[in-house]
Amino acid sequence: MTDDLITSEANTVGKSGSPVEGRTVLSVEDLKVDFLTEQGWVTVVDGVSFDVAAGTTLGIVGESGSGKTVTSMATMGLVPSPPGRVSHGRAMLGDVDLVGISARSLEEHRGADIAMIFQEPMTSLNPAFTIGEQIAEVVRRHRGASRSEARRRAVEVLDLVGIPAAADRLGAYPHEFSGGMRQRVMIAMALACEPDVLIADEPTTALDVTVQAQILDLFRDLQAELGMAVVFITHDLGVVADICDRVAVMYAGQIVEEGDVFEIFADPQHPYTQGLLEAMPQVGSRGSQLSSIPGSPPEPWAMPSGCRFAPRCEHVTDACREQAIELVEIGLQRTVRCIRADEIGVAR
Repeated sequence: MTDDLITSEANTVGKSGSPVEGRTVLSVEDLKVDFLTEQGWVTVVDGVSFDVAAGTTLGIVGESGSGKTVTSMATMGLVPSPPGRVSHGRAMLGDVDLVGISARSLEEHRGADIAMIFQEPMTSLNPAFTIGEQIAEVVRRHRGASRSEARRRAVEVLDLVGIPAAADRLGAYPHEFSGGMRQRVMIAMALACEPDVLIADEPTTALDVTVQAQILDLFRDLQAELGMAVVFITHDLGVVADICDRVAVMYAGQIVEEGDVFEIFADPQHPYTQGLLEAMPQVGSRGSQLSSIPGSPPEPWAMPSGCRFAPRCEHVTDACREQAIELVEIGLQRTVRCIRADEIGVAR
């Protein structure tokens, strides 16, 4: 797949098998999120921007603490205040700015037009209510459906995500499901109102590899059927390669590289992206030592004045430390935050 395919006005097919029409559904622009700490206000997401087109999947990848989840929470209006705040930027869902609207208006869109699947379903599902009640509540809240209509819709979406004997499982409680089945319930709840955008925050992290493969297959099938835009947040580049059309690499609260997933994997331009790819286990590497990136990410209140990756980068020069590095275009819908990208790419 190339970026020309994504932006083409003609209908083409994305990685998920869904039609790619080039219509931007979600556009996050210069998003900044701050938290009040003992050191004062610190910025944990700094100027993040990305677009997601209908029928495509954007992967956001990076180490723990890079700002992936906070970005998604800010987009959904879920950053707790206090101690957090969205100090700048927009999250445009069509012509609606999710950052700028009131809490009541946000509730109308959240769940209906944009939905989120959280990392651990057992902490997201209410143990005191049956899964049928929880799914039906979403349908009644956003569609104004009757109890019987909401129940029918709950059966439909449970069946859609592959829950066996869906009608018989409506009365079951979350603890009666396995981890993989609970994750399917969370997906069903998110899809109940057929949102335009689905944000999935590491939905396969707590699952074994067999169940993980099943969930990824489910995502592909559902996106092909429903044509949603998906933002898939993960630290697993293997998952990104499997399911995403585009990838944004985050480090220390910033996007350091973004582009078509095949281009990123074939020719990473940022040293951090290169380090992540080199750290992936390779076929036939059994017994050999895995590569790792030395050091650790900076604390939000102690960011380097220049390139934030400089203390860990083997290609660092004095120029990298002098001033903040901008995200620049290096090709068609391809960006990188590195002043030595051309040299490093050649050196590889």
